[in-house]
Amino acid sequence: MNRDVIDAASGKIPCDVNYVNCTVIDVLSGRLLQGAVVSVKNGLVAGVNDGLSAKETVDLGGMFLAPGLIDAHVHIESSLLTPPEYARVVVPHGTTTIIADPHEIANVMGYDGMRYMLNSSRDIPLDVYFMVPSCVPATDFDTAGAALYASDMHQFLQEPRVLGLGEVMNYPGVLARDPQLMDKIALFRSSGRPIDGHSPGLRGASLSAYVAAGIGSDHECTSPEEALEKISKGMYIMLREGSTAKDLRPLLPALTRDNAERFMICSDDRHCNDLRDEGHMDHSVRIMLRAGIDPIDVFRIAATNACRWFRIPNKGAIAPGYQADFVAFRSLEDFEAAIVIKSGSIVARDGMLVRETAGSPAAIRDSVNIKWLTIEDFQIPDEKKAVRVIEVNRESLLTGQRVLRLPSRQGLLQADPACDILKIFVIERHTGSGNIGKGFIQGLGLCRGAIGSTISHDSHNMIIAGADDVSIFKAARHLNKIKGGLVFTIGEEVVLDLPLPVAGLMSDRDADFVIERLRAFEELFAKEGLKATSPLMTLSFMALPVIPSLKITDRGLIDVDRFTPVSLYVDEASPSVQ
Repeated sequence: MNRDVIDAASGKIPCDVNYVNCTVIDVLSGRLLQGAVVSVKNGLVAGVNDGLSAKETVDLGGMFLAPGLIDAHVHIESSLLTPPEYARVVVPHGTTTIIADPHEIANVMGYDGMRYMLNSSRDIPLDVYFMVPSCVPATDFDTAGAALYASDMHQFLQEPRVLGLGEVMNYPGVLARDPQLMDKIALFRSSGRPIDGHSPGLRGASLSAYVAAGIGSDHECTSPEEALEKISKGMYIMLREGSTAKDLRPLLPALTRDNAERFMICSDDRHCNDLRDEGHMDHSVRIMLRAGIDPIDVFRIAATNACRWFRIPNKGAIAPGYQADFVAFRSLEDFEAAIVIKSGSIVARDGMLVRETAGSPAAIRDSVNIKWLTIEDFQIPDEKKAVRVIEVNRESLLTGQRVLRLPSRQGLLQADPACDILKIFVIERHTGSGNIGKGFIQGLGLCRGAIGSTISHDSHNMIIAGADDVSIFKAARHLNKIKGGLVFTIGEEVVLDLPLPVAGLMSDRDADFVIERLRAFEELFAKEGLKATSPLMTLSFMALPVIPSLKITDRGLIDVDRFTPVSLYVDEASPSVQ
């Protein structure tokens, strides 16, 4: 109990600061409080329009004042930034709280990865809560760098910033009542913790069984009908606006005044250049406001509802006893954070932090460990059959699959850039096992060279797509040399790279450096004619064997619809591309 806040609220002692001359977005009563005075003591709201005195007065010049924005589901690692640098980018956009699922780094480093994220996110102007990753490894179809079982998770329940169990991606495992997965769910359900879901396209009786297991949210809806069914069965829906998956606009028809309390917003996977240039949660707020959603509902969706789902007390509203996290802005028609207030103090103004913070230093080991490679490792024999080809869909994580006959030379199958078909490889990078998954992909638009990354959801093995073996081989060797990252090669030339030595996922440099390199990649991709939205992020999801329909891991191709491995080769073919 904060006795000073009680005394300040009752007028016995002065508050620290009064924010005056503002219109409060009152998400609790559903009103706009004009000419409001918000009084703050010790980082908490002491009163609203209660005539309290304060040591300092800040005139907000008639601006609106809303609760700080909350990202309900994010993988910080996908920004390519460490938590302190991530905060430096998103806080000026009005984000004051995020709920992070560190299953990217946990799939690489397990307990050590989780501990790194907890330690490095202390003492920054952003509240970072965590969900314990449920899928480490995500499936049995690929090789992760670590495993987290229910017995490993007990210790994290003692962490005040750990809220619940992260997205349960293996929904077939839930339906089959996989014992290890059931143990994890039971641990968090018995302690009354929220359990996030991940169930693209799941409907009907299977969805009911999934929800009955205790899973209460989903961020994978792609149609209003899917969202409404999931809401009717008790789920919260996260409206996702990431770098690749942009589902917010298509889902808005499902949103009504009657069900708005069941929606939240999230970014899931968003690169730092998009965060800085397009925005974070403020981008989602703008989309909703411009679509005509009632402003009160918009800020309930952007702040309040997440606190209800995640059981975060005293957040998500401007009311006595609530944490004084606010965003001040000038217009409902064109929302833009002008002032960001964290725990009662101004931390950002006009898009810039007003005080820098380095966060807590944290060390982490190297994570790229691949078997010695030769160029022959990237040859694919011609078995005189058609092959399965992964088909990329723009602005969606869902992939199609085609069955095609491909060019052959000297008994080896070739990429066919003229038909937008590349080779694709996933190389196991955690244990040096030598596993290499081999396949073909259509829709990236790369005409020459190769692109590669050590980011490949969720096990984060090395993934490379390319038009020729020399470029592919060079990309693999260079990624090993720089201890993980992103690369574009043409033949023996490394055209551009971005080292990501922190678990092969995050840079050890500042956000400006990373953004500059990403912008260089974008310019290069535009010049080279790549068609996919965020090609490197699109590539990273080609190894995720829980999103339909055809994916590739270090062990080969996976038919996600049937949740089973399949051969590259098939006997029958649809239209030939020879």
